[in-house]
Amino acid sequence: MNSYGTPSIEIRAFKPVSVIKIGWIAPENWLAAQTRIRVLRVNKCLRSMGYQSFIVQDAQEIIDKNYDIAIIGKSFDESSYNSIKLLKQHNKKVICDICEDVIGWPWVNEILRDSDKIVCCSYKLEEKVKTVNMNTIVIEDAFEI
Repeated sequence: MNSYGTPSIEIRAFKPVSVIKIGWIAPENWLAAQTRIRVLRVNKCLRSMGYQSFIVQDAQEIIDKNYDIAIIGKSFDESSYNSIKLLKQHNKKVICDICEDVIGWPWVNEILRDSDKIVCCSYKLEEKVKTVNMNTIVIEDAFEI
């Protein structure tokens, strides 16, 4: 009963939290605004779906804090490639988020090839990525002709 003597009932809904921990490897000083916006949006979306999703500094943090999945793709270089190899040695799933056509640049094909899944920003980019890794999905926030 409430303070007026009216019978009442309280209903609370809780979204279950997934046991899966996702870590986005993103540098502290991001250069491209579109990259920051994409990471923040997808991170927010994953959290709203109940995943434990956090932005982290590097692969070692993924390992030390026992994350299940690492999302990479903010830089494509030898260091990023070595991070993937380290993550795989520790049985972590690696997802590469790619939001620009950098196919053929140094280290890109190796990074795409060794990632468990590739998330593309457009269907046109997905077509190009599939020449390197067929395990793709599109979270569209770009359109290409």
